[in-house]
Amino acid sequence: MPPEISSQQHLEASSHLTTEADSPSEPATSPTLTTQQWMQVLNAFVVFLNTWGLLLAFGVFQTYWEQVQFPDRSSSEISWISTVSGFLLLFSGIITGPLFDYGYFRSLVVAGSLLEVFGLMMISLSTKYYQVFLSQGICIGLGGGMLYVPSIAAATASLQEFRRAKFIGLIASATGIGGVIYPIMFRQLLSSVGFPWAVRSIAFVVFATYLLSWAILPYKTVQNTTIRQWFDRSALTEPPFVLAIISAFLAGVAYYLPLIYLPLFAETAILALHNTDLPFYLISIVNGASVFGRLFAGLLAVRIGPFETCTAGLAASACLLFCWVAVSSKVGVIVWSVFWGLTSSIIVSMPGAMLPLLCASFSVLGARTGMYWASVGLGVLFGGPIGGALVGNMTDESDWLPLQIFAACCMALGAVFLVYPLVHVRQQRAI
Repeated sequence: MPPEISSQQHLEASSHLTTEADSPSEPATSPTLTTQQWMQVLNAFVVFLNTWGLLLAFGVFQTYWEQVQFPDRSSSEISWISTVSGFLLLFSGIITGPLFDYGYFRSLVVAGSLLEVFGLMMISLSTKYYQVFLSQGICIGLGGGMLYVPSIAAATASLQEFRRAKFIGLIASATGIGGVIYPIMFRQLLSSVGFPWAVRSIAFVVFATYLLSWAILPYKTVQNTTIRQWFDRSALTEPPFVLAIISAFLAGVAYYLPLIYLPLFAETAILALHNTDLPFYLISIVNGASVFGRLFAGLLAVRIGPFETCTAGLAASACLLFCWVAVSSKVGVIVWSVFWGLTSSIIVSMPGAMLPLLCASFSVLGARTGMYWASVGLGVLFGGPIGGALVGNMTDESDWLPLQIFAACCMALGAVFLVYPLVHVRQQRAI
């Protein structure tokens, strides 16, 4: 084992960017960002808008598939569509993270955005379960996976530590914006122009925003002369990182369950919401609140640290999931949705600021970022179908208690497993 030195010392000694966002003349404590840094932040904002933002909108798709398109399919079967998409979005980082390290950033952004738009267009033509699974689950998932980890790694690498958490919070707020716009857009267009053109309209918006990313990213990338590992085995010998990815897996299991099942919960378990539009809009309420949660998380992390903020977010989210058991009214589900959006958004906005503190140098940032989000992806993959199996067939008599307790316990364990990495990072800061 090499002698331990602080993460900050590591990063200062070996900072490296994979794009031409470097600005050597820029002082380390400059109060303003360079143009290239702003471009990286803006690109990551667009990517979050159209990857996580779209993923968080899939709750309304889940409801549509169950009630209209595939009423003969079980909730667990249908949940595989969105959970596979979320899994590929995150797990693809195992490959796209190292490709980012090798200098293929712009190629990944262009190819991923085209694949995501193609998947949306294919959904608009899909009428069978396997067609929807291939277009939404596989195509959109892979496209998003080519975009997500490289973009957040590029933005993270371009920012100095003292401003990283604040701007990661700003970038992550795009998730909530997309999660508000796309469900409302889908619901409104569904009744006026029908399902095919509702999805195509979303595809046009996604494509237009990705054109902005193409325009602002540098055409040339730095060709790295050092050989990078596709999988950083050394990370698995470091207990703080191992416990962090276990925490990420457990949080991934719990985090996505309300986003998939909240509309169905409101529709089947709350009598006042039967045959109303409010269940469809709950996802937008959650995501609207999450915009403020992500911005607050970024500001809080500047004051107390990203690990401290994320651990607090996990604990608060676990408490809210236990409180979900008591929700039984229209007002109750709205209030719970707001608070869930505020707290749960913290746990997905902080990793971008946390992970550099667990990296020996930026040369492994892409690989370790991919490993971390792959762990979250595995949690998402298994969480949705397990939740569907716990609930069973969606009827007014469905028992939601097992799902709620399962999600709450997973989130609470995620908070527990993050305590040691938190203590480790605080000790390193003190050195």
